[in-house]
Amino acid sequence: MKVHLRLDNSEDADPASRAPLGDMLTAADGVLSAAFQELALPETLPPSAEISVTLLSLDEMEEQNRLHRGLAEPTDVLSFPMWEEDGEFRPDKGMPVLPLGDIVICPEYVRKNAPSEQAFLEEMALMVAHGFLHLLAWDHDTDERRTAMEAAQEKIRRALLDAAVRSGEGGVKS
Repeated sequence: MKVHLRLDNSEDADPASRAPLGDMLTAADGVLSAAFQELALPETLPPSAEISVTLLSLDEMEEQNRLHRGLAEPTDVLSFPMWEEDGEFRPDKGMPVLPLGDIVICPEYVRKNAPSEQAFLEEMALMVAHGFLHLLAWDHDTDERRTAMEAAQEKIRRALLDAAVRSGEGGVKS
């Protein structure tokens, strides 16, 4: 299955974050397509899927976090899966393109935890990997599930960074 990412950002989001993330997402389609196949998801799915990645400002992310999690504070990433049911990935198999859901990232929040541009890119790759797994109904609500999710997201994060290096984009170093 081919996974395609679509990047959107609010007017209030940090415009300087769009370029490096856009470069990484150019390389991400192939990485996430391979990860999707590797995670042994149902074989009878449509040939392609789509994920929306939206960049928000601190204020917008705080509002989304309050609305959806009841926490009146910003966060780094939120995911809105389309096909999670009772903790399982249960997609509609009759669609020509499967919308997996939305990943919402606050680059300004991520930057606070990243002392350099390289660290920022690495953290953004982690946010994409983490959000992607949540769209597939992965969670970190138990120690066992947290361990599995952390291993999977680290593998995807490394693959995202490696793909960006191979494509010569994003100023990412290996």
